[in-house]
Amino acid sequence: MESIVQLNSNANLSEHFKLGEMTKSSSHPEVYNIPSHEAIANLKRLCGWLEVLRKRYNDKYGVGEEPIRINSGYRSPQLNKKIGGAAGSNHLTGCAVDIRVLGMEQLIRYATILLDYADESRQDFDELLIERNRCGAIWLHFAVRPFSNRRKVAFIQA
Repeated sequence: MESIVQLNSNANLSEHFKLGEMTKSSSHPEVYNIPSHEAIANLKRLCGWLEVLRKRYNDKYGVGEEPIRINSGYRSPQLNKKIGGAAGSNHLTGCAVDIRVLGMEQLIRYATILLDYADESRQDFDELLIERNRCGAIWLHFAVRPFSNRRKVAFIQA
């Protein structure tokens, strides 16, 4: 199948994050996955948190400028259904990101940085989830909504 070109995929959402990496789908490149203007605004808000995470992680633990690697950001309803995502997923509105980690140690450091930043800045987040699939792969799911954030922290296993 021919993959769909992501419009404005090189558009910056923040200094280090582009629209293309927040909308890519490696598993289903054929699925239409173009976010609305509202979802793009949500992705920009989320990328503000990711910039803090990137800077603080690199300042404290990095050897040079290590990027934050995104597994999944915005998902269209079609893509979310294809990958078996939750019906009410924050990914559908551009409010969530799944971050690839090198192991549990890096995941815990990422989570700690985000929790500390939430407390220091007095900003709320919706979800900070440590997720693991049946094959043992782990990642950090992080979500920030424009309002009604729950500060949900949990370990989720498929």
